[in-house]
Amino acid sequence: MNSEIYEKNMIALRKRFPNLADLVEKKKELQKRCLEIQVKNTEEESIVCVRQGIHTLYMEGKRKPKETAKRRLEQWGKITRGTPVYIVGMANIVFLKEILNQTDKSVNIMVYEPSIDIFYEMMEKMDITIYFENRAVGLVVEGLNEKELNNVVTAFMNLASVGGLKIYTNVNYKMLFPDKVLHFIKCIDQVSTRIVSNYNTTIRFSAVEADNLFHNICYLCDGSVTTQLCDILPTDIPAIVVSAGPSLNKNIVELRKAKNKAFIVAVDTAVKPLVKAGIIPDLYVVVDGLKPIELLDFEEAKRIPLMPSLSSAKEIMANHTGKKIFFNEGEMLALQLMVMNGIPFSNVACGGSVACSAFSLVYKLGFSRIILVGQDLALTDNKTHADGTFKEKMDVIDTRYCQMVPGNCEKMVPTRADYKMYLDWFNYYIAGCEGIHVMNATEGGAKIENTEIINLKDAIDRECKKEVNIASCFEKLTPIFNEEQRKRAVEYLNKIPEMFRELKKDVEREETYYKKLKNICKGTNINRTKYLQIFNKIKKTTSKIEHHELFSIIERTLAVANYMITSEQYCEEKNFHEEGLEIARKGTEYMELIKRGIDLLLPITEDTVGKLE
Repeated sequence: MNSEIYEKNMIALRKRFPNLADLVEKKKELQKRCLEIQVKNTEEESIVCVRQGIHTLYMEGKRKPKETAKRRLEQWGKITRGTPVYIVGMANIVFLKEILNQTDKSVNIMVYEPSIDIFYEMMEKMDITIYFENRAVGLVVEGLNEKELNNVVTAFMNLASVGGLKIYTNVNYKMLFPDKVLHFIKCIDQVSTRIVSNYNTTIRFSAVEADNLFHNICYLCDGSVTTQLCDILPTDIPAIVVSAGPSLNKNIVELRKAKNKAFIVAVDTAVKPLVKAGIIPDLYVVVDGLKPIELLDFEEAKRIPLMPSLSSAKEIMANHTGKKIFFNEGEMLALQLMVMNGIPFSNVACGGSVACSAFSLVYKLGFSRIILVGQDLALTDNKTHADGTFKEKMDVIDTRYCQMVPGNCEKMVPTRADYKMYLDWFNYYIAGCEGIHVMNATEGGAKIENTEIINLKDAIDRECKKEVNIASCFEKLTPIFNEEQRKRAVEYLNKIPEMFRELKKDVEREETYYKKLKNICKGTNINRTKYLQIFNKIKKTTSKIEHHELFSIIERTLAVANYMITSEQYCEEKNFHEEGLEIARKGTEYMELIKRGIDLLLPITEDTVGKLE
């Protein structure tokens, strides 16, 4: 080992990745080298060689690795700003140097080294400070920080850049470490697929969400709001939030003893197994616009008081005949109805899941003792949900490659990315709640910080002492609007179709401005005065459109536009002339998409809020 080179590399590593440097030092003496590795000097560079049987593999090729690197980069073509580049193998140092020299510093480069032996050999015998000093090159080494693989791959990629991602590997790495290289490639594929899938879901859901909103806003005119619950519900009993995690099947029957001794709030997916077990929750929460109606298509679910999001599935809302209690979710249309009638509208924090909303509700209602049930936030027993929810027997899934988190009953449990996000929300939210005691009676799943782990039977025996008729409390609940306020709200909603028509006229006016800009920029000599005049008109009209009270609803259908505009931040125009043409092109496309959004929503409003009486 060349101690001078090793120390130089360690200093650079520690500056960039201090935690990884600690791991390197910690494992260095414990590491048993399994591969026969040499560093050989060629005319151009030092090359890592690995002995395999009677053959010696030159990891970057025996001759002229620089030319090989240049050829690959030529094949890739121009690498624009923000492009993610994934490289298999630290031994591809010539290629790395070439890509660092030829690309903008905004290009995101990640290197995955499948062999800890190669890593240490390079640390000890080669100057590899380029990995740590040039720019934020991501580094994952198998045997050191491989658990961070998915996180690092994800951090280097987003929707705007996923279409241009580059992957570099070579034959020797694939020959020596076929399974590990394949796992890395699969990880990239899964992350990119998830990003595109989430984007496609956003597009699909955005239109559904707006459709649901205009169908459901009508129910607000005759519904109640969460602040009214403060006046009818006693808070000297505990609140129980029932989720539909796999562990719910272990203790669901215990909840019978808590009926009318606690305020039982269920998430939508938990209602079916609860009712089947003879337990009618006092309230349930729905926030998903694509929730299948089959989960709640039975008589009990139709009558139980419901706290829905305005973007909840319209079929579920239409099927529900009981009391509906709304909350402030930041929906501008609902806020407008409240403001015009001088009514305060309390919000409920949402960490992305229905359970987060349910927990926030009971906290904001003033319940100081909260019991969590079925809140696994993990793939307990390798299942996503409790039996009796989506299926009578939920499928057992493969969790071998899932992220592991500390568990309630087990040391570690597998979880999904979305569950981990909800877990982080609970940890953060509970830490900020004052004067409450949260009991996690989920007999399995992930550990939630700042909670008492307790089995449900003991929690009910200890906390549920006082009898309260919750159903009679809900009988006192009245609609939030009086007759005059309701009339005012309906009149406003009736005007929405005409408001969309007027907005469309502004959009069409903006399109004419973009056409004028295009014509100005087509000429050889651009009249800058005319250019700036039309550009200012565009800015003014765009501001008017984007500040319209209905634009936030249209914007949900514009995922395509947002993607289009964001992705093009990585492209650079050569001059003032081309810049103007590009502004005109993108602006015209943007206005066309807004018009499509209006055309999509207008007939929906004509059939819903336009006909409301």
